[in-house]
Amino acid sequence: MRHTLSRLLTLAATAFTFATLAATPAHAEDLIRVSGIPDENPTELSRKYQPMVEMLQKQLGVKVVYVPVIDYGAAVSALAAGKVDFAWLGGFTHVQAKVLAGAKPVVMRDIDREFQSVFIANTAAGIAKPEELRGKSFAFGSKSSTSGHLFPRHFLSTQFHIDADKDFAGAPIYSGAHDATVKMVESGKVQAGALNIEVWNRLLNGDKVDKAKVKVIWTTPPFVDYVWTARKDLPPATVQKFANAFLSLDATKPEDKAVLDLQGAKKFVVAKPEDFLVIEQVGRSTGLLK
Repeated sequence: MRHTLSRLLTLAATAFTFATLAATPAHAEDLIRVSGIPDENPTELSRKYQPMVEMLQKQLGVKVVYVPVIDYGAAVSALAAGKVDFAWLGGFTHVQAKVLAGAKPVVMRDIDREFQSVFIANTAAGIAKPEELRGKSFAFGSKSSTSGHLFPRHFLSTQFHIDADKDFAGAPIYSGAHDATVKMVESGKVQAGALNIEVWNRLLNGDKVDKAKVKVIWTTPPFVDYVWTARKDLPPATVQKFANAFLSLDATKPEDKAVLDLQGAKKFVVAKPEDFLVIEQVGRSTGLLK
């Protein structure tokens, strides 16, 4: 009952926030609105975003507001509709925002140029390698997740000739978030799943997963992933100031290091449109991008 009430309150707060911000002029110079895909639970997202918002306010000299969204599609829609100015998107949601509304990449973490996913299995399932996933129950993250769905599906097909829609024990389940996938596999609700390697390592190192019940059976080749994305009609000077705030973060400075550590990065680098061409190609080849 508490979880249901919390969910309803979150939805109500999100709706209220969007309704309030909808009245904000698209080019207001005294307010920057940021958002991001909800790839983890709300508590973790709040922990990661708050120091970053404070850093941006200090560097940009304007008020910065974090706008929560309920799912991956809502993050893309908010950016496309001008309800937010910048969004932290996965590579695939960035491509969706570009195709839908001409959104532009700004900066990404150093680790996002060569990101990876892990395939995990419940130890009781007797799965030792991806080839043994046929006939087993399986969970992806969000349907729009780069590391929780798009590339895991792509690698299953191209490297192991496994059709995710035909070769599992029933249709794959979509957990909605990386940490939720781990919990599904750990509980035995599904026998295996795929998720972002960064979240897996954090859960593992924080003793938030039962290592006796879940194991990694494969780590994917690298691919490009997360990126800060700007809506199309933002003034170039605003986009550059936003980029500079991240590019100037220095890990030798305690305040900057705190932000970098929470973002899982040593530094941020410039993101370019060509970085995401492969993701667009994979999205179209899998039929996930129309």
